[in-house]
Amino acid sequence: MTWRKGRALWAFAAAILGLACGDNDGGGGAPDATALPAWRMDLAPSSEMGARRGLEPARGIIHLHSPYSHDACDGQPRADETGPIDEDCLADLRAGLCTTRMDYAALTDHDATMADEEFADLFLVRGDDQLVMSEGGPIASRLACDDGSHVLLTVGGENPIMPIMLDRHVSGTIEERHAAYNGDDPAAVAAFRDAGATVWIPHTEQRTAAELEPLEPDGIEVYQLHANIDPDIREEYLGLDRAGAISAAIEFADLADDGPVPDLALLSFLSENQPSLDTWDQLLAGGRRVAGSGGSDAHQNALPIMLRDGERGDSYRRVMRWFSNVVLVRDPSDIGQIEEALRGGRLFVAFELLGTPVGLDVRAEAAGEDPVELGGTVAAAAGASLEVAVPEVLDLDPSLPSPTITARILYIPPDGEPEVVAEGAGPALSAPLDAPGAYRVEIHMVPRHLGPYLGSFGTDYAEQTLPWIYASPIYVE
Repeated sequence: MTWRKGRALWAFAAAILGLACGDNDGGGGAPDATALPAWRMDLAPSSEMGARRGLEPARGIIHLHSPYSHDACDGQPRADETGPIDEDCLADLRAGLCTTRMDYAALTDHDATMADEEFADLFLVRGDDQLVMSEGGPIASRLACDDGSHVLLTVGGENPIMPIMLDRHVSGTIEERHAAYNGDDPAAVAAFRDAGATVWIPHTEQRTAAELEPLEPDGIEVYQLHANIDPDIREEYLGLDRAGAISAAIEFADLADDGPVPDLALLSFLSENQPSLDTWDQLLAGGRRVAGSGGSDAHQNALPIMLRDGERGDSYRRVMRWFSNVVLVRDPSDIGQIEEALRGGRLFVAFELLGTPVGLDVRAEAAGEDPVELGGTVAAAAGASLEVAVPEVLDLDPSLPSPTITARILYIPPDGEPEVVAEGAGPALSAPLDAPGAYRVEIHMVPRHLGPYLGSFGTDYAEQTLPWIYASPIYVE
């Protein structure tokens, strides 16, 4: 298998822009938009998801491209090869992070041109931003938002392997850096870890568990937005209709007053990346401890059409609004704690377009023992159990239809196939932890509360079952 990113996405989108004519016959009259609660283009502070046992949620994006990636900003991140980066595109990235109230952002730029730059320059420090230093060098920047909040920004790379939260460049000359960042073997992993990185694997729809086992990654992408959109990847690796995502999303370019809220375009093509979920379960069955994340892969280079909210289809803000990776830490302002939580699997993926979850709690309990958090280990024993508090949608207006939320606990036995050991609508779910293996939680939703915001499209997109949350496993020995 040859790992590759889709290269023709922008051209493919441009070729079918004629579909964005606003002539949709989705059926159903549009409700009076003035009677609806206002659509939020931002996200609530992550603290509103709720703390548990002294652990606070911290929202973040993993897999993000800045103008230091050659293909960002519609493939023109610089006016010329040696010129400064596009500050307007960078401003869009910064505004997206601030508007969606990200607590952290793991940049993952391609080696062209990330490997050519001085490491300190990659933190995108501007204005009132500050570098976070450790052992004499920068390990993060604290990006200053207009409202006084901050986003912790870290440096990483994305090629076949995705080192995140580097403390420094890999060793060697610039040419040797390029070779290292493009590596896809245990030696590359060792070089990344020597440089302080946590090691992730992107685009797992294109990888097999057998390929990934020797790399021993800390985490993998179990959902990948680019894979859901790119026609080549959809067709070859996901078995989906080649043109389905872009043609559906472009319908949301409808500029009519009774058209859909543009942010809801994701509903038209969101589907589970089943090959990635299968690879995750195979790694877990093989005894690997692997966290799962959602990859935004944001470049602002795919859908350069303006929607009626005044933003392009793939604006940084819009993509960040769709889903996030939530870690549980004692101090969300501490980048070391965030990286430790990622490496240890104390995180979950939340598709916040469907709603910000409040009240989610996944823990293992055993008599006389403290609760064990996501990523932790508990001994198999009679009476030990996995306990799930099923979340609700934060601040759901009672005037909107109610979503249907269903949780399930999956057990992945050693060298076996995953099986559902508990399923239900909540408010709580439980399963015994009496056998070794990995246990993980998925939560799905029929987002009927979003139907009124689809306007003249009708409510069909809000009547499908979609992923809402993927929680990383708890392990039983």
